[in-house]
Amino acid sequence: MPATRTVTITENEANQRLDRFLRKLLDDVSLSAIYRLVRTRAITVNGGKSRPEHRLNIGDVVSFAQAAEERHLQPKLRKRADVGFSRRRDFKVVFEDDAIVAVNKPAGVLVHAGDRGEGRDTLIDQVTSYLLEKPIGGEATNLKDFVRPSPTFSPGLAHRLDRETSGLVLIGKTLPAIQKLTDAIKHRRIEKLYVALIFGGLDRREGTIDVPIARQEDSQGRRRKVEAGEGRRAVTRYRVLAQRGPYSLVELELVTGRTHQLRAHLAHVGSPIVGDDEYGSREKNRHAREKLRLKRQFLHAARVTMEHPLTGGPLEIVAPLWPELSQALSLAGFSTDDLPSYLRGKHET
Repeated sequence: MPATRTVTITENEANQRLDRFLRKLLDDVSLSAIYRLVRTRAITVNGGKSRPEHRLNIGDVVSFAQAAEERHLQPKLRKRADVGFSRRRDFKVVFEDDAIVAVNKPAGVLVHAGDRGEGRDTLIDQVTSYLLEKPIGGEATNLKDFVRPSPTFSPGLAHRLDRETSGLVLIGKTLPAIQKLTDAIKHRRIEKLYVALIFGGLDRREGTIDVPIARQEDSQGRRRKVEAGEGRRAVTRYRVLAQRGPYSLVELELVTGRTHQLRAHLAHVGSPIVGDDEYGSREKNRHAREKLRLKRQFLHAARVTMEHPLTGGPLEIVAPLWPELSQALSLAGFSTDDLPSYLRGKHET
């Protein structure tokens, strides 16, 4: 007689239909086979017969008398577990609780695998591995453990950063948290501030760049750099913090969240981000690299202010500058006092 395995429903799986939950969990079992297993009580809920359309609640126990062989349980996840998640820890945790984790991403790390499957040791892989190594109830987790931390949910990115942009990335640890975070971002209830070093200056000490942005694609439908001046509305607020010679240090508020918005907007007004070869001048960047010893673009997601996605309380999260940015500022003639108050004295090591 086959061994019975059980899954206890958590907030990550609650409020979905039984058949949809099983389809995600048993992703190499056909839907017709799942219906048959439910109908014949090979799969039960709370010890009794259920229906495919049954809505799962927190605490429900789904039992498997069949289809519980290891080969059926999340084969894609098991394959990944066999080779191991990323053991790299390029990021720094700047805030964490039971709902979310906020990390400081360094430049050069992809947040997730690209459309063509590019990217190893991505940020989401690293953070997922970090979270799975944390003990639960005093017992260490393992990727091969059944339904830990969840059979059908993995930590999810609330937003993205370009590979060469550093700074804050918010990641939901539970389904309700990621849903609340993405909704807050969609409806602009999260304030996101960046700091950047740019060539030249801006028209006013404070102002708004309200210029549409259009996504450009090549003949294979792959994204190229975006063009400012047409397309969807994009809004960036800026504040000039200080100016030294050919450089200005600015604080940027991302009001809308278009692809490459800050980079395209600053290039559009004639003040591209230092180190951004795609939107700026390669010749100027070459000179800046020699003078500032900066091998990346100077754009950093520095602060997020919002309501906590579950408690509703006020939350401010700051990502300190990475060492190469602090060094570049010093070489360009800026001091710590030129930074926004929330960044002064805060530097990664």
